[in-house]
Amino acid sequence: MKQKRDCHHCEGKGYIKIRDCTGEIQREETCVFCRGNGKIFEKKEVKK
Repeated sequence: MKQKRDCHHCEGKGYIKIRDCTGEIQREETCVFCRGNGKIFEKKEVKK
């Protein structure tokens, strides 16, 4: 069984902010873990 949960990488936003070494935001990119959905599917273990 699969559950939808907030993406751990982008925290459910669907994008991440790329910063330079001074901390200034350079650009925003689509999250590669959730592909911009903000949600990921996790497998839920079924107890037997």
